[in-house]
Amino acid sequence: MFPPGLYEFLFGVKLRASGDKMRPGERCLIIANHRTRLDWMFMWSLLTRTTYAPHEKIILRGDLKHIPGFGWAMQMAGYYFLSRSWAKDQSYLAKKIGYMMNTPEPHKLLIFPEGTDFEPHTKARSDKFAAKEGLPHLEYLLHPRTTGFLHCVEQCRLGSMDSIYDITIMYPKNLPQRGELDLLTGQFPDELHMNIQRIDFNDLPEDKLELEEWLKQRWYNKEKVLKLGYEKGHFEADDPAKPYFTPYLSSRRPLLVNFVCWNTVLILLYYLIITNPMTRWYLLGSNIICLVLSSTGLLEDLDRRMNVPEYVECDRVKHE
Repeated sequence: MFPPGLYEFLFGVKLRASGDKMRPGERCLIIANHRTRLDWMFMWSLLTRTTYAPHEKIILRGDLKHIPGFGWAMQMAGYYFLSRSWAKDQSYLAKKIGYMMNTPEPHKLLIFPEGTDFEPHTKARSDKFAAKEGLPHLEYLLHPRTTGFLHCVEQCRLGSMDSIYDITIMYPKNLPQRGELDLLTGQFPDELHMNIQRIDFNDLPEDKLELEEWLKQRWYNKEKVLKLGYEKGHFEADDPAKPYFTPYLSSRRPLLVNFVCWNTVLILLYYLIITNPMTRWYLLGSNIICLVLSSTGLLEDLDRRMNVPEYVECDRVKHE
C-alpha cells in the first residue's frame, strides 16, 4: 500500500511489534486505543506485513468520507462512517456488518472503543465521566464507550468470526498530535510500537454485562502496559532476541515494489495532466461524478449496492 511506503521510506517511521502473531486468513475484530487521529493509517504498517491490508475495514467519523480523493476512496473501500447518532448508527452498523459477514473474504474490522482520539479536552471529558461513575483514573487512555462495541460483537455473532485482536499502540518518542496537519507538514513519529494480543472469538463472554466488564478490564490492563512501556521506551513483550517479524518483513523491502509503482503512476499522471487536455477533462469529470455520488450517499459501498441479492439475504437472516 502507498501510505506505509510513503511515511516509512520518506519520513523514516519505524514499526516495532510484539505479542501474538496475526493470522492472515482470519475474519476478526481489531480493538485498539486511539492515541492520535492517524492511528488507523499507521495500522496499515502492521497489516501490510502480517495479512492483506485491503481486507481491513475501519469505523471512522462520518465527515471524513467527504474529503475529496481520500474520503471517496475510503467509501469505495467499504469503510464505516458513523453519524454520532446512535439511533442512526445502530441500524447502519447492523447492515454493514451483516454484509461483511456474508462475503467470502476474511475481513478485519478495526474499532476504536474510546470513540475519539486522546486530546486534552477528550481526556478531561473522560476523567469527568470516570469520576461520576466511580471508575479508575486512566493516565494514558480514555475510558472505552461500550455501546458500539457490544453492538458490533452482537452482530458478528450472527455470522462466522474467528478472533478478536487487542492492539495497544504507543508512540514513545514523538507524537503526531495534529492529525491531518502532520501529513501536510511531514511531522511523523520516529517509532510506532504495537503490542498484539489474540483472543478466540468464542471465548468472549456471552452476557452483555460480562462483555462490558471484559472490555473495561482490557483497558485497565492496557493502562498498565502503556505505563511500563513509556517508562522503558518499549513494550515489555518487545524482546530483540525474539523479533516479531522475519528479517525480510522487518525491513522496508516488502513495501518497495508498491512504493515504486505508485510513484511511477503518480509521475505519469502529473505528466499527462500537464500535457494532455483529455486527461484533465477526464479527471474533472471523474471528480464531479464522485462529488455527486458522495453527497447523495450513493458512493459508499458500491460493492454492496451491486450485490443486492446477497445483501438482502444477509439482512433477512439477521432479523430472523
